[in-house]
Amino acid sequence: MGPNRYECACGQKYLAGATEWDHLGEWERRNRTKQTLGLGVAFSIPFLVIGLLIYLLMSRSKGVLIGVFALSACPFLLMNLPFWFSVAASIWRTRIRSGNQSN
Repeated sequence: MGPNRYECACGQKYLAGATEWDHLGEWERRNRTKQTLGLGVAFSIPFLVIGLLIYLLMSRSKGVLIGVFALSACPFLLMNLPFWFSVAASIWRTRIRSGNQSN
């Protein structure tokens, strides 16, 4: 996902080969969203399981439990934040900057 066109320093515009979010079909949008959320959860679960085992074997303090949840959220955030920022940037390029408010 990215801008459709690339403009080099000399001023020429080229097709980039990328597709904007608004140009994707509903199925493709849903598919990309499900994959990103699903993979984020799938990669977070092992961190959560290992962290909870460490929590149960250690002192069972609130600090360790907070650390476990923070550590297990990292893979989810590392996968989802860039995706949603790229979606927002794509919507900015196609709807807001160009003045087109459709879909």
